Amino acid sequence: MSTNQCEVCESPSNISCNHFGARTCKACAAFFRRTVSMKLEYTCIEQPDACRVHHDSRLICRFCRLQKCYEIGMKTLLVKSKNERKQYIRISKGLVRKRSPTIEKRQQTDIRTTPESEEIENEATPGPSSVSSESAEVQETLTKFLNLETSMCDRRRLLYAETPVSIVLEGGREWPYDNATLRMFDYKVSQGMTKNDFVMILDYARGMPGFDELTYADSVFCYRLVCAVDFVMNSAYYTFKRGIQHDELILNDGTFIPMTPTPLTGYEENANLLFQSQDDLMKFRALMPLILHQWKICAPFAQLAPSYEEFCIIKAICIWHVSYYRLSEQGRQVALIQRDRLIRALNYACSLDNDDIGERFGNMIMSLNYIVEQIRHVVSSFVMISFFGILNVDQSMIAITSFWNKSAIPTAHSS
Repeated sequence: MSTNQCEVCESPSNISCNHFGARTCKACAAFFRRTVSMKLEYTCIEQPDACRVHHDSRLICRFCRLQKCYEIGMKTLLVKSKNERKQYIRISKGLVRKRSPTIEKRQQTDIRTTPESEEIENEATPGPSSVSSESAEVQETLTKFLNLETSMCDRRRLLYAETPVSIVLEGGREWPYDNATLRMFDYKVSQGMTKNDFVMILDYARGMPGFDELTYADSVFCYRLVCAVDFVMNSAYYTFKRGIQHDELILNDGTFIPMTPTPLTGYEENANLLFQSQDDLMKFRALMPLILHQWKICAPFAQLAPSYEEFCIIKAICIWHVSYYRLSEQGRQVALIQRDRLIRALNYACSLDNDDIGERFGNMIMSLNYIVEQIRHVVSSFVMISFFGILNVDQSMIAITSFWNKSAIPTAHSS
């Protein structure tokens, strides 16, 4: 391997110095630092010897990437704690330790190679904005939404995957299911969201910073919006984690629908011959167009290959961004504050595993366009399904959807 390439992913860019004991790019250095400092554990996406760790791969297996980091000699002891990193300030490129009188004296005598400078080299940073992104507020925001989403993930796994409690409590998963626990979707028994879903989503909403500052009417609207956002975004993320190449749409309750060949909508010629009753046909026609429309956002979302951190934050941004247009003046101020905090957290999340932070951040923000449009579609479909009694849905779902109308959700470009 060329000395001008990252020893982990073979990237030829930003190989400015050693990182934690090995010559790597800034993205791999950031990945290693975050993994060690947050004590993260990963599961291989395929087989340990079958994953290709290369910078041009759309999705790099984190488990195998970490193993490669250890193989080339990256050392966990060189990853500094958060308190230790506060001893550094940024000037131009890289980090330097805040100068002490001893260091200044050494510099005046032209002693340039010191243990401190070697230590600085090992503490190289992932990108231009990482120091500001690692502020206490950004870290707190990111950690808060990671915990909220992980709690929901654990509850769904326990409820829908028939997973023993002892295994659920192990934690550390970024989505609730795996190949063994997924079940084929059956439109005949589908009832939409249940009380279990509404309870876990309520806990998520109440845990969001700023939610307790809303008036009662604003909090009701925001909660209902969280239900819609969760339906759209979690299904897209679960589908991505399953692997878009499998052509299976994963729903929030752990059921899946094969998308190849394209499922029927119920409106095809002579489609009524495939159903035992007119009620079955009507129910199928109500569900399948909605599901097929959900599939349309799964491909572009999967192409983003969002990290767990990015997914958690973009979901929260979507909630506050959309709710802003329907809240009271007081609620709008809360939404603006929370959205700004989340945008800073997203910028930091984009810097963790990516070298071109600006492009990554821009792509994440642009994804709001098709996500918001899908929320509009889902809300309209739920209203129609509930109004006409096509599904034997939970009464809570009827109460949730009765609030909406077709104009309830603005587009991402609304002002």
